[in-house]
Amino acid sequence: SIYPQIFELLDFVYCKYFCNRKWAVVCPQVDCSTYLSGAKSGEAIAACPFILRELCGTDGVTYSNDCALCAHNMEYGTQVAKKHDGRCIEEAAQLNCSRFPRSTLKDGRELMACTMIYDPVCGTDGVTYASECTLCAHNMEHRTNLGKRKNGRCEEDITRELCKDYKEASPICPMDYTPHCGSDGKTYSNRCAFCNAYVYVWQPNLSLHDPFLPLL
Repeated sequence: SIYPQIFELLDFVYCKYFCNRKWAVVCPQVDCSTYLSGAKSGEAIAACPFILRELCGTDGVTYSNDCALCAHNMEYGTQVAKKHDGRCIEEAAQLNCSRFPRSTLKDGRELMACTMIYDPVCGTDGVTYASECTLCAHNMEHRTNLGKRKNGRCEEDITRELCKDYKEASPICPMDYTPHCGSDGKTYSNRCAFCNAYVYVWQPNLSLHDPFLPLL
């Protein structure tokens, strides 16, 4: 019957779009008994299905699917539960500009002395800055109050670099499968398919949802 699969899909969508937004919805926890039917007591799960349905564990680790989390618990004797569906989201520390040295010019202007160390952060304006200090210097110079969205480069910059060779849509894309997850919730089969959507369909807000996916 197709009904169990439909209910499973509805349950997944319900949890993904309500629980992950920190609303008052309790998502179902992982039922490891499903994967232990063929394993002896105390024996690790031999193999998990190759299905990418990522979830974030209460230990802050992203697991590829429910089975992978259960296998981890069985192998290491832990009791990691599901925190939410999808990859774990790093919570970036608040921007603290007071720790960077400042100097005052004769005309009264203040400057922030930043080192040349490249340790990029993503600002709340969607721009990648070379370091936290550089972001603070930008705020001081332009009298803005930008915060830090996350550590590392912004997805927008990664996407522009990924698709810089695609000035127009490619009429033919290769058949290789190197999935790229878009911020629109769609999975594109490879770089060519993703960049076609970015360039031809003209989605200026489309970006790679996961910067760790292949950039081939």
